[in-house]
Amino acid sequence: MTLPQRIWAIVEMHESQEAYWFDKFIVTLISLNLIAFVLETDPDLAAEFGSWFRTFDSISIGIFTVELAARLYACPSEQRFSGRFGRLRYLFSLHGMVDLLAILPFYLQLIFSFFAFDARFLRILRILRFLKGFHYSRSLQRLTQIFAGKSEELLSSLIVMLSLLFVTSTLMYYAEHEAQPDKFGSIVESMWWAVATLTTVGYGDVTPITTLGRFLGAASAIIGIGLFAIPTGILAAGFAESHEPLESSKIQEKITHKVCEHCGQRIS
Repeated sequence: MTLPQRIWAIVEMHESQEAYWFDKFIVTLISLNLIAFVLETDPDLAAEFGSWFRTFDSISIGIFTVELAARLYACPSEQRFSGRFGRLRYLFSLHGMVDLLAILPFYLQLIFSFFAFDARFLRILRILRFLKGFHYSRSLQRLTQIFAGKSEELLSSLIVMLSLLFVTSTLMYYAEHEAQPDKFGSIVESMWWAVATLTTVGYGDVTPITTLGRFLGAASAIIGIGLFAIPTGILAAGFAESHEPLESSKIQEKITHKVCEHCGQRIS
């Protein structure tokens, strides 16, 4: 096995012992980065440990940069990234873009600060580092596959939800506009009430006072209870379908190899 193949096996294949500990290390580092990002927003902690936060951020960026460089060096080991523009194809792949976005804000802020340009707004992009976790978690990868596999059904449910939001907002506007022109001044303003009601969080700061408006509010609240059951059911079905091949393989293995039901060992 060549050096690029060895590196690719560690950073991408997730099968060897070295790859296992590498994944654990990167996931831990990502988690610590998110915790530091949250704690740094506290003024007292930022004043006392600001230098520590910045040092940790710089070290993390260095590690993420080395990781991306290692991936770019080793990616031609895989067939789909071989050839003249293989490294460029990897860089513009989903995983490559996530790795790039995880470190790009730091370097952009460094460049802008060199030209005395205030680029503190780029710090919010540090939250994109959590996307790297999808690459190292099989559960998150499975969730992504389920979303992709059920994309048409989820899109259909989203269209239904948006249509219901539009209809509810329109009806409430005409029911309450004359009684409360300051709160239901337009259909757009009525949408805030509709969102709060259909998501079953209550009326919020806007309450219908007419008889028709209250009837529509009650009906919207009842409909809202089942509204989110549609995408939830779709995702639940996706999870069930994703487990079926795994369960079938386990059953087949028990039949073929006569696996002991108590200890799980194969019976020869």
